[in-house]
Amino acid sequence: MAIKHDQNSSSGQKLLRMYQILFSEDKCHYQSELGKLLNCSAQTIMRLANEIEQSSPSCFQTGLDKGRRWYRLQAKHHNKLGLDYQELHYLCLCQELSKAFVPQNIFKRLDQTILKLSTLLLELDSEKLPYANKPIAFFSKGKIDYSTHDLIIENLLTCIRSQYFCHLHYLSDNNPNGKNHYFIPKKLIAMNNALYVYGASTNNAGKELINTMCLAIHRIKKLDLIKQQICIAIPDPNPNTFGLPWHEPRTFTIQFRKDVSNYIKERVWAEQQKIDELDNGDITLTITTCSEPELMAWVRSFGEKVLFFSLVE
Repeated sequence: MAIKHDQNSSSGQKLLRMYQILFSEDKCHYQSELGKLLNCSAQTIMRLANEIEQSSPSCFQTGLDKGRRWYRLQAKHHNKLGLDYQELHYLCLCQELSKAFVPQNIFKRLDQTILKLSTLLLELDSEKLPYANKPIAFFSKGKIDYSTHDLIIENLLTCIRSQYFCHLHYLSDNNPNGKNHYFIPKKLIAMNNALYVYGASTNNAGKELINTMCLAIHRIKKLDLIKQQICIAIPDPNPNTFGLPWHEPRTFTIQFRKDVSNYIKERVWAEQQKIDELDNGDITLTITTCSEPELMAWVRSFGEKVLFFSLVE
């Protein structure tokens, strides 16, 4: 009797592992490579392939490529999870993007969830698992610790989903003692390593829209849910303008020196923008924003590189 290549694996275990390998990646898997992965002979691979073909004849494919036998398993149905490996990698990317805003305990739960999804998708090579080998890193300046604000974030999301409003205490630069607001949350916004909530102030009955406003979540010191549905229509903020939505749209023209022109031209600053190149290499940026203070602060950061800044009437 021939000695098994791998005496510690049963025939059923090898069959399951080969099925997982074929199912996990939609490509041609060569017989020689499968033999190395499963530590078994070519005859064993052929027998396992025959069993898989008998169980899934409509999905199983085989052929020869320059004398090399290959096998392939193409699923004819969508997996119950509704995502594939590429989508799972993008979920990991989104997870990394959210790291600056998500409390640490929630981030660890996300890590565990992605691990479970990877396992359910039959990923075999642990080095390829997205949670174990993240090829992208995001650096930030002035990170805010949201670990003590997870309940406030959850309550804001509950308000948005259920169309409730809330009563909150908010600290601002102009009022360090804070001020109370009846507030209707509309959308959470992430910008510059900070989380904001956009919505509208209302009266204590939630029947009147006083004005739209944007609040920094880390400055909300107390929030009480008012589980009463409101029917006030709040306009959606436009994410393609420069900065946060503080006021009605305004258009400005800015002239930059040529030594920062590439930096300006390489980026999209707003949905409504226009860049014109001047004969001497300088450029003008015409831009529409709902955040004049943020635009002015950004312009000032260029110092003498900005030659002209004006509101377009």
